[in-house]
Amino acid sequence: MGRLVATLGLVACLAASASAAAAGGKPEVHFPRDHFGHPAASIEWWYFTALVRDASGVRYSVFFTLFSSNGALVPVAEARNLETGKVVGHSERLAAGRIGVSSLDWRAAGSRLRYEPASNTWLFSVSGPGLQVSLSQVPEKPYALHGGGTGVIRQSLAGVSHYYSATRMRATGTLRVAGKRLAIRGESWFDHQWGDYRNDPRAFNWDWFSCRFDDRSELMLYQFLDRKTGRPLAGLANGTFVRPDGRTVLIGSFEATHGARVLTAAGHTWPLDWRLRVPGLKLSESVRALLPDQLVRNTIVPTFWEGVARATGTHTGLCFVELSYR
Repeated sequence: MGRLVATLGLVACLAASASAAAAGGKPEVHFPRDHFGHPAASIEWWYFTALVRDASGVRYSVFFTLFSSNGALVPVAEARNLETGKVVGHSERLAAGRIGVSSLDWRAAGSRLRYEPASNTWLFSVSGPGLQVSLSQVPEKPYALHGGGTGVIRQSLAGVSHYYSATRMRATGTLRVAGKRLAIRGESWFDHQWGDYRNDPRAFNWDWFSCRFDDRSELMLYQFLDRKTGRPLAGLANGTFVRPDGRTVLIGSFEATHGARVLTAAGHTWPLDWRLRVPGLKLSESVRALLPDQLVRNTIVPTFWEGVARATGTHTGLCFVELSYR
């Protein structure tokens, strides 16, 4: 990595992958096998973001990710009251082990992640002094294979990544708030990614957008950034639009510019407003964070901004935005 010959070879490989995706290439992700672990990958994660309400109508964001890398597992979770901005609870733990290749029912360090193939149900829970939450989620659409239906994308200049999503899931569960166990329900988004780029910091410097629109379409966009300038890297802005009927459309390029409103914290300046334009779909969105400080402050994995934003424009709806700057 970094040598001219190696770089040219990588660029050629990525270009071939992108061309196959654009042409509706053959899927490289298969279910249910790829819901489970990939021990040959240097890093893998199962990622969930949910927007839920309790019986009184109070809105909460719920985030859960299980990171797996070289025999180490790190579950990270956070719940936030979107009416007050207050963090309900945060959990980040370290455990040893690997996820199996034929099933997924992992539990350790007060957390659990389970997939039930018969009902296509995803369940996670966290039970500890910092946070108590559980959520059962059922996809309402087929899984979206990013990369034009291949399930393979470019993970910046670090290599390739397998990547798919359940863009709209029905979610029900419980959340403990101020000593009370509340029933919650709403919608969630699930991402699963794995590849061989753990030790390349270029793979983890990104802006990522996931939007669920009111017309039951969804949008996923990501752009990788130059670590020195913070500017988007040419050719590394990509995404998927999911139509209301579940059909996917590859987004080969888009524009994401941010406004003047920012949060300065945790050693970075985090944009809070964005303009998204996808010329190929004639899509234009103004995306504005509901709350300024939605940082997920961690000690084991780096701190990142993971927040809820309102989208208005060609479509209306709510988005999760993730800003990961290393």
